[in-house]
Amino acid sequence: MMKNPLVISFLIGTLILGLTIGFMGNLIYYTGFAILAVTILLFIVTRLLARYINQIPFIRILIGVSVGLVLMVLVQVLVLSFMPNTVYHDPYRVLSQADQMAANHMTWDITYFWRYSNNVPLAYLMSLWLRVTQFFSLSTNISIHLLSVIVLDTFIVLVLYTAYQLNRRNSTVVGLFSFFALTPFAYTYYLQVFYSDLPSMLILVIVLRIIWSWSTKSVGQKIISGSGLVISVLVGALIKPNIIVIIPALAVVALILFVKKRLNKSQIIIPILLIIFGFGLSIPTTRGIYFISNYTPKTEFELPTTHWMMVAFNSKNNGMYSGSDVIKDNNQPNKSARQVYDLKQIVTRIKKMGMFGLIKLWVVKMGILLNVNTIQDWYNGGFRSAPTWYFKNAQLIRVLTKVSYTSATLCIWLTFIIKLFRWRVNLDDVNQLAALLAIVIVLGYLSFHTLLWEVEPRYGQVILPLIMFTISAIPNQLVNNRKEVRTQKNTLFGVILLISTIASGLIFSKTVGETKSQNLVVSAQRSQLSSQYGAKPEMLVPNTMVTEDVDINTIANYFSVQIHNHSNVNVFLRNIKTKEDLRFHVAGTSYRLWHLIKPGHYQIVVFNNTPKSQPIDIVRTYHYRLNNYSLIINGKSNPTASLVFKTLVLY
Repeated sequence: MMKNPLVISFLIGTLILGLTIGFMGNLIYYTGFAILAVTILLFIVTRLLARYINQIPFIRILIGVSVGLVLMVLVQVLVLSFMPNTVYHDPYRVLSQADQMAANHMTWDITYFWRYSNNVPLAYLMSLWLRVTQFFSLSTNISIHLLSVIVLDTFIVLVLYTAYQLNRRNSTVVGLFSFFALTPFAYTYYLQVFYSDLPSMLILVIVLRIIWSWSTKSVGQKIISGSGLVISVLVGALIKPNIIVIIPALAVVALILFVKKRLNKSQIIIPILLIIFGFGLSIPTTRGIYFISNYTPKTEFELPTTHWMMVAFNSKNNGMYSGSDVIKDNNQPNKSARQVYDLKQIVTRIKKMGMFGLIKLWVVKMGILLNVNTIQDWYNGGFRSAPTWYFKNAQLIRVLTKVSYTSATLCIWLTFIIKLFRWRVNLDDVNQLAALLAIVIVLGYLSFHTLLWEVEPRYGQVILPLIMFTISAIPNQLVNNRKEVRTQKNTLFGVILLISTIASGLIFSKTVGETKSQNLVVSAQRSQLSSQYGAKPEMLVPNTMVTEDVDINTIANYFSVQIHNHSNVNVFLRNIKTKEDLRFHVAGTSYRLWHLIKPGHYQIVVFNNTPKSQPIDIVRTYHYRLNNYSLIINGKSNPTASLVFKTLVLY
């Protein structure tokens, strides 16, 4: 059997090693055994049912998937309608700025965007979308939900269509559809929080499709596709600069083709030049966006690139975001001083860790980067007010979300790893050449975050469409010679095992949920611009009352309202029906209540009975509604303003 060139074997081996670390990293939590068991069962099921599914006429598969997609969209609408969550941290700050810009208020009132200027283009592009939807009298809430659904479902459909085009196998399409529609992928983070992650994944699929199909297009089609490639890369660079890893990945693949004397035949040179041109356009485009948006960079607030490299070598935080590193950098007088400080810290940290410590840190970071256990919690501050039925099954649902999504992801990884082991690359095959490029891009992302940059679990999700593309593009190179009669037995056993897998997942999730109960957010409004970025409190004048209603749909035992540090006000939780008041106690920036709170309709009451004005944290937007109920100040209703609060069930 023909062997892969040494460099390709090295690339494949490195990727398998990285995914193996990620696989193990997903099993170290309290759900580990359940995830491993369900993953193994699910993997066996997919192997047993694949042959039967491939024998079904594609028209039936198409009808089934189409119906499934319609049902998926209906569920998405129901989730967004009845279980909206409270978006916080970076996505909220970007959304708030976009909402403000769409209302023609081109001001930058907090230091966040001076510190993280990479999110300025994203805020601007989102504001354009909001302006368009305002012509149809849509609120910011509906507009941003609509954008999430469009981008998410376009991504899903495009991945499915690409998979079918690449290998014409029903089992691949059904498997990927099941991953998207029957796991939390389509109903949690990517649906409920609009941020740069999902658009980046969509752009990667578009770029790969154009490169893959380039050699088969006519001149006219190449002009259209080339324009689309430049625009896609431009938008990708604007909203997520780390997409630049495509360029070194292309360089590696081009070098391999050059050595093998296949570079000209591959027709990859023009796409490479177009991609470089797209990245080049991002520089003047960013400056243009700054000008149009009335944004002026301020280096006194900016964190240099070296900051993120310093964080990457922070072993105490495992290379994740470090608030202490941010504070220390901000204490430096200017950007140049921060760079000098960062470089000294990088050298000191590497010397302190030594080679063994550095390798250990990289392994830990790889595990974090590829961890998908917490998809439901990414930038999700909790549901605004989840329905009663949810809380009756909340512990089961939370664990089932972890187990189902992680198991499905690991099953895809296993399939991918096995294909990589068997794959003997044919560089003359455009499908396999595109697959090789996808693999090198995956390695680029993993290497970038593991070796040089900070890590977060959601960062690793960007490799998902690349893996799906590669699975679809790599040919089945082992022929199965089993007789047809065996297929029926395998199918029956596969169906039985599938039912057993579902039952096992439910049983494991219920058992783990009952034995490892987690604190639950009952109702919340946690969106805020944050005082660390210079967000100013409002001053509550004497004898002023602020109220905001909230629904509590299950028994809770903790409630907190963020007021402001050194503020002296009275805070109560009033039961609208019984008129009973529960008094909060001051605790730093928040007022807290530890008390049994029965289900019902309540009102948060903040009253300034002092002779002086008191600071209070009130979040205001232009067209984005933060809570189901309006904030009322001395009888005046403010539908797009809210307090910052959360209600919990503490276990």
